[in-house]
Amino acid sequence: MKQWLIFVPALLMAGCMAPIYNGKQEYKGAQFMLKESPRHTMDFFVESMTEDLIKSNTSITARTPIAVTSFVDLQNMDSTNWLGNSITEGFIHQFQERGFKVVDFKTTGDIQVTHEGDFAFSRNWKDLAKEQDIQYVLTGTMLRQEGGVLFNARVVGMQTRVVVATAQGFLPADRIGRDLDTLNAMRTKDGVLIRSDPTISQPYTVILRP
Repeated sequence: MKQWLIFVPALLMAGCMAPIYNGKQEYKGAQFMLKESPRHTMDFFVESMTEDLIKSNTSITARTPIAVTSFVDLQNMDSTNWLGNSITEGFIHQFQERGFKVVDFKTTGDIQVTHEGDFAFSRNWKDLAKEQDIQYVLTGTMLRQEGGVLFNARVVGMQTRVVVATAQGFLPADRIGRDLDTLNAMRTKDGVLIRSDPTISQPYTVILRP
């Protein structure tokens, strides 16, 4: 009888959980289920790393201005891709949700209305504020391996260069939602975003470049 009482709440809890996806399968849940947004596996991965960063934190508080930059290829520090930028977006959400003062330095302060859409973001440094109140930066590296991507995250003081928080995590390839060989590498040159050639010379290279 006791086992039955334990089993029933477990079923009820499982039924209330939001759907979890890796981005590859078609959403087959009932329409009303969208009232609770499905979560990507990457969301939980970033959430876990955020908890590790907060646990190891020695300096930042909720009132400390912090920025989050793109995670870069460990073999090429001036190169990133859609995965590195997606992880960044996830950390912005996780830190803001916990009450931290996150500075989005990519906002221009203006709205550019064009035929393609209305934009408030830019990756051209010339469009951004020359001075911004940022005391710490959350950044990190990615190392591609055969089974997925290894991430190392850290929070660093902008003036002191002192590391005040760290976290590590491994994101399996089948949880990313896109083929690792289609990672579009990006880098900046003179304020202009440049995408790499979409070819790959050999599989499982540690360079996050197609």
